[in-house]
Amino acid sequence: MASSETTFLLMAIAVAVSSVSLLMSAFASIAMFRAVKRIEDTIAPLVPEAMSTLKEARATIAETSSRVREIGERSRAVLEETQAQLSHFDAARQEVTERLRIQAERAELVLEDSLSRVQELVNTLHSGVMRPVREVSGVMSGIRTAFSTYLSGRRPSVAQATHDDEMFI
Repeated sequence: MASSETTFLLMAIAVAVSSVSLLMSAFASIAMFRAVKRIEDTIAPLVPEAMSTLKEARATIAETSSRVREIGERSRAVLEETQAQLSHFDAARQEVTERLRIQAERAELVLEDSLSRVQELVNTLHSGVMRPVREVSGVMSGIRTAFSTYLSGRRPSVAQATHDDEMFI
């Protein structure tokens, strides 16, 4: 019997410890309930403000996203227009470059033609004007020498003759 009394006593202690534990758990639950109720009472006035802030945030996000889309479309249009302008500019640049190259070639041909005509003019001047002038000058020099020799009537001295011969040598 002693063992049954010990067992009964141990069981009574276990039930008492368990009851105290349950009672403490109940007090903790009540304290937790009161704390949650106080937090709820504190937060309850903030909920409508938070909801209005969330609605405003949603509206702002919607407006911002529509503006971002609009800006994206505009920037895409500007980029396409810029690309079109650049392609036109590049085409115009290529056309101007080609025209300048052609004009440079033409100017070079005109310059070459002008230089060849100037050369022809110089040759013509030499052959047409300068040669007859030299020939006339030679003939005049010969006539002058003939007249001076004929009019002087005397023979040149040896010193004079040697000097003239040296000029021809």
